[in-house]
Amino acid sequence: MHANNEVGTLCDLMEIGEVCKRYDALLHSDTVQTMGQIPFDLSQLPVHFITGAAHKFYGPKGVGFMYVRKGVKLHALIEGGSQERNLRAGTENPAGIVGMAYALEKCYRTLEHKNAHLWDLKHYMMARLNAEMPGVAFHGETEEGRSIPTVLNVCLPCGEDDCMLLFNLDLLGISASGGSACTSGANQGSHVLRGMKVPAVNMKNAVRFSFGVQNTREEVDFVVGKLREIMQQPVI
Repeated sequence: MHANNEVGTLCDLMEIGEVCKRYDALLHSDTVQTMGQIPFDLSQLPVHFITGAAHKFYGPKGVGFMYVRKGVKLHALIEGGSQERNLRAGTENPAGIVGMAYALEKCYRTLEHKNAHLWDLKHYMMARLNAEMPGVAFHGETEEGRSIPTVLNVCLPCGEDDCMLLFNLDLLGISASGGSACTSGANQGSHVLRGMKVPAVNMKNAVRFSFGVQNTREEVDFVVGKLREIMQQPVI
């Protein structure tokens, strides 16, 4: 996983790749969170496979891609037809593929401007939360070069009482989550935060906010204001 989807922390693919080289191991990286956000030079990056998903860089849902380094042999995932160079039988989705290619090209064409906006939103929200909510904390790395600008995992100072953060945010029309979409519906808490040894009470009060190019500082102000109200109101 190039960047964690719950806390946004980046892994160093160059360093991991060098370890894999020493042990003659193949390296696959899930770049779903970073594709379209970070430049990739696959002639220099020591990976054998990377995968991406179009919806993460403003393309159509339900389509993605896998890069396979030349010379690496794979067995077919689904047999029967010769599509995808005999690796995955089944009719392709040309409209989705073209839409994905266009979205990715546009993301990299506007990368500097887009990322400047996203980093501004992330740092602005951190500053507003620090100013408005003493005791707030952030899980994972948060600085450029060590994290991505699209994810901010916040531990809000609810104390021991469950202030039903996600429930209240949902009622207010604010889209946030307690973990990744992949584990939606689970009630065991975040395995990522558990692996980071985050105390149970902090895990319970953790909220993941995501940023996109359409978001604004005004929306951040709205969210912080509503969070302050939730912190002050009686428990539902």
